[in-house]
Amino acid sequence: MMKRSIFNALLALGLAAALAACSSPAQEETQPTQTRDLPDSSQTVQAADSGYVFTAPNGVTVAIDDDMAQVLEALGEPRSYFEAASCAFEGLDKTYTYSGFTIITRPEEADLVTSILLTDDSAATPEGVYIGSPAEDVAAVYGEPDRRTDTLLSYTKGGTTLNFILSDGAVLSIEYLQA
Repeated sequence: MMKRSIFNALLALGLAAALAACSSPAQEETQPTQTRDLPDSSQTVQAADSGYVFTAPNGVTVAIDDDMAQVLEALGEPRSYFEAASCAFEGLDKTYTYSGFTIITRPEEADLVTSILLTDDSAATPEGVYIGSPAEDVAAVYGEPDRRTDTLLSYTKGGTTLNFILSDGAVLSIEYLQA
């Protein structure tokens, strides 16, 4: 358990450093940017043809390329928020940290979800795989991966790649990325 906590902390620090490495000084805010209203009848925020989706512990579904303004409306305020000038786009890359997962966005016509990282076993894929699951469970649920190494099982569907990082035969990290 301690090994996973250290790994997740190092991963988060590396991500923050990578975002800040090519930018001007980073800015940190306590409040997320202004959000738009999500239709009252929906707890689902999902882009068309998105492939794999993540369902937060509160039941909100988030997909790669979702508009983060709608995601914020559905999920509520994150535990922490970080922004830095984007290396690849004009504007700010933003990181929203919730209990059990982190969402990273990129600026385009709106702030769009670029990646989702599960950070502990309180969050799981909709299919029930979580940090700590045996690698055999991943294969049983998702089938033969598109890419496999000793430390990675990778699946791509639609515009999403779902990666399971492995250590000692168990899931160490789960990430949803643009395909």
